[in-house]
Amino acid sequence: MNSFDTVKKLKSSPLGSIFIAMLERIKNLYDANDQYKELVVSLNGLLDAGYHFNSPEVQGIVNVLRDLPSYGARQRNFERMYLQDEYTLRKLPRDPRKIPYGYWAR
Repeated sequence: MNSFDTVKKLKSSPLGSIFIAMLERIKNLYDANDQYKELVVSLNGLLDAGYHFNSPEVQGIVNVLRDLPSYGARQRNFERMYLQDEYTLRKLPRDPRKIPYGYWAR
């Protein structure tokens, strides 16, 4: 049996589909964390170079950051805490693991 058949059987079983959903969720969390780290470095570079909150470059990064946290209350909390103005952008930690649970975790 090859790996394609194994994945096919896993997807068709109820327990397998739950397992695959959990793996996808973990992968999405790591992807979001990696994207966050890269975006924060770029954002800090722009802010240090004198770009303002309303500049198109900064707003582009803010829009991507806005969509990274889980939907719902966490996304709203993250936006209110970190994406309001230049001062709140500078409060973004470099490591997403330092963001409080109610603001980031997926």
